[in-house]
Amino acid sequence: MIKTKKEYSNGVVTVVYESDLCIHSGVCSKGLPDVFQPGTRPWVKAKGAGTEEIIKQVQKCPSRALSFYMNSPDREDGEKGSVKAIEAGHKVEVLKDGPIMMEGPITLVGSDGQRKVMADACYFCRCGSSKSKPFCDGSHKDIGFKE
Repeated sequence: MIKTKKEYSNGVVTVVYESDLCIHSGVCSKGLPDVFQPGTRPWVKAKGAGTEEIIKQVQKCPSRALSFYMNSPDREDGEKGSVKAIEAGHKVEVLKDGPIMMEGPITLVGSDGQRKVMADACYFCRCGSSKSKPFCDGSHKDIGFKE
């Protein structure tokens, strides 16, 4: 199969379409028909809805043929960066030689089934030495954890 990648922008967000990944479920066109119009050229009308609506619909793509990045003309390096997780309200970052940081809101479900909403950032142990698992207590420094 030929890999094609096309981009469609409304000036704020750019929708990326990778045709080789598409399973033609129709989730995009059924959910936001003013933007996603198969059979027309261009088939993505990026100005057909607001940026937030487009992002939410792109995130529903079951095959991940659709993705997006935020246009950031102010970046000094001129690079385009994917911000899927950040725009969804979540960010997961593996910190060098340290824990996994997650920005909320997230719901933490314990092994006992108890649910706790974490509204801000929380740090999860990666080294296995924390005495307050699943959270990091800084033990990675004591044991010289590197990774």
